[in-house]
Amino acid sequence: MPDHPPVSVVVPYSEEYTPAWMFEEATASVDSQSVETELVVVGGEDGPAAARNEGLERATHRHVAFLDADDTWHAEKLGRQLDAMADAGVGLCVEGDPRTMDDFVHDVFVGDLTTLMSSVLVDTARVTATFDRDLSRGEDLLYVLEAATEAGVCLRPDLTTHRDHAGSVTGRGIDAEAYLTQSKRFGYRVSERVPDAQPYLPTYYTQVYADVGRAYAAAGESARAREYFLRALRITPHPYALLGFLRTYLPL
Repeated sequence: MPDHPPVSVVVPYSEEYTPAWMFEEATASVDSQSVETELVVVGGEDGPAAARNEGLERATHRHVAFLDADDTWHAEKLGRQLDAMADAGVGLCVEGDPRTMDDFVHDVFVGDLTTLMSSVLVDTARVTATFDRDLSRGEDLLYVLEAATEAGVCLRPDLTTHRDHAGSVTGRGIDAEAYLTQSKRFGYRVSERVPDAQPYLPTYYTQVYADVGRAYAAAGESARAREYFLRALRITPHPYALLGFLRTYLPL
């Protein structure tokens, strides 16, 4: 095995959101890596963006990885990523199948690459981005998009095990209007900071309005649901938004 540089591992942790046994399994998966690691545990009470920024500040090594306290790493995760980053000459590596930068930006912004944070390994000598504390949702995706377009990205499959549970931040959910507000703020930040993502803004807002429409439809608020489905359809005549709109006229 080639020699690998050491890696600082940032783990935001709050007992409010993650059971202790999950945190212990997460840190055990760090200890099992073949790469030398520095564990940086940060309290998550002020939000994940603040915790991860503090972790970046406290990290003493050039390469920094992030791990959510309810996820785990596969064996050789860090070693595989360090090799891939060196081969590709890039500053970021995450989990996934290889793809072009354009496809990567699309898939993070409007596609299925939405649970990347526990796979992130970044070279801080090449990436200057930090986490946006003004975002309650999507701060992790914005960071990944900024880092990738700044320093390049490589992808490798089978790096992590993502574990949802009822008490997690993502598992608790939010109401439709809060989701809409936060999604608009995220969309604005992406359009401002990631020019490569701008072609996908219509798709993004179509999805957001359709999601809000479905939430109102599920709550039995048909008039509000139709309003947001129509907003989605005015951007893109997507069949799912049209189907959701038509269903609001059906009897419950």
